[in-house]
Formats: sequence, C-alpha cells, structure tokens
Amino acid sequence: MMIKQMITGMLTVAVLTMSSCGSGEKDPATYNNSIITVINGSEQHITDMNAAMGNSDYAKAEEIRTAWNKSLDEDIKKVEDLGDFKGDETFQKAVLDGLKGYKKIVTEDYPKLIEIRKNKTSDATAESTLLDNINKAFENMSNGVNKASSAFESKYKS
Repeated sequence: MMIKQMITGMLTVAVLTMSSCGSGEKDPATYNNSIITVINGSEQHITDMNAAMGNSDYAKAEEIRTAWNKSLDEDIKKVEDLGDFKGDETFQKAVLDGLKGYKKIVTEDYPKLIEIRKNKTSDATAESTLLDNINKAFENMSNGVNKASSAFESKYKS
C-alpha cells in the first residue's frame, strides 16, 4: 500500500506577489518565500520514501528516514530562527506544527512500518494504524499550512 501524497498540493503553494515594505523591515513576500522554501524540502523526502517503500527497498527507506530526520531538525531550527512576522506568529506556528508532526512520524511511525514490512510481519492492524498516522500528519501539515498561508497572504497583501 502506497502512502498518499497529499502533501504535494500543499508544497506547491503559490509564491505571494507582494511589494516590499521597506529595506530595513521584513517584507511579506520574502518571509513567505523563506518559509515555503523550508517546507518544500520535505517533498523530496516524501517522494523518495514512497519510492523506496513501493519497491520494498527497506534499507533505502531507512537511509531516507535518517536523512529526513536530520533535515527536519535543521528545518525546524530555520523556521524558529526566522521568527514571527512583525509580531504575528500564526504562519510560523502552523509550519512548526507541521514539521513537528513530520518529525513524530519519521522518528516513531516510519521505523515501525519499515520494520513490519522488512520482516514481512503480518500485522495488518498495526500497519494500518501506522499508515493512518503518516497520512494524518501529511493532511495536518497541508491543511494547517494552506490555511495559515492564505490568511497571511490576505492580511499582508499590498
């Protein structure tokens, strides 16, 4: 069973076309682009993971999981370091929540799923639960970021 690629739609969020608010201040388009660039990094990990799992290449899946885990630590730090936008942390918080949701599945659910499939353990209930958790994390990231991005765009468009 392949994991849904629900996140792909979210990761293609349109870049805001807003004008700069001044040279010394954060401008909304740059801020949005910085956040979207960070979260787009997970798209390749998702694609690679789906390919490895679909090909029953569990050694490769584990390599991808390890690299993705490291990347998530870096991405979370980047978004934290980016800070809020002029006191508004809504967009930043939505992205951090999504990245932390990914972190949870990468450290908890994927290792178990890889192990079940690698060992050909027949545990349909456990596998289904893990897949549900993974798909829910993708859905939460997509919905949360899309909602926050739309609100951000509406609030800060020129």
